[in-house]
Amino acid sequence: MLLATQVQSILYHFLLGWIFAFGFSMLVSFKKAFRFGFLKAAMEFLYPIIFSAGMFYGLFYINGGITNLYLILVFLLGIMIYYRFYLAVFLQFFTGIKKLFRPFCRKLLLVKSKILGIIRLPAKAFIKRRRKNARKKRNKQTKKEETPNSDIL
Repeated sequence: MLLATQVQSILYHFLLGWIFAFGFSMLVSFKKAFRFGFLKAAMEFLYPIIFSAGMFYGLFYINGGITNLYLILVFLLGIMIYYRFYLAVFLQFFTGIKKLFRPFCRKLLLVKSKILGIIRLPAKAFIKRRRKNARKKRNKQTKKEETPNSDIL
């Protein structure tokens, strides 16, 4: 392998290690905030798989897809540098993004709870409620009709 190709491979692994750590920390930060059940596991399993596939796709064009032990160590070095020096900076950024989406998520959860309440309402209870309301309306109408007649007499 040529020296230029090795340098490109080293820089590529280092940069992608940093990007992997950035994406994973963002994913974990948002996962804790929104608490989606099934998506938690899917994100934690699919992110590394998709990232690895993309990484080796790019690496294929640089050096034919060859990964040596020192390249893996450079990848881990990129991850370590991100978590050591940059994580605190980007956590504030992720917190700001979560604060922007918090009102939207609250409204979404409110609408979801109302829709689920309507869906879960049994049909029999809905029919009983409708009949009860119809009886109340009839009783009000009969009371209104009775009151003016008693004033006239």
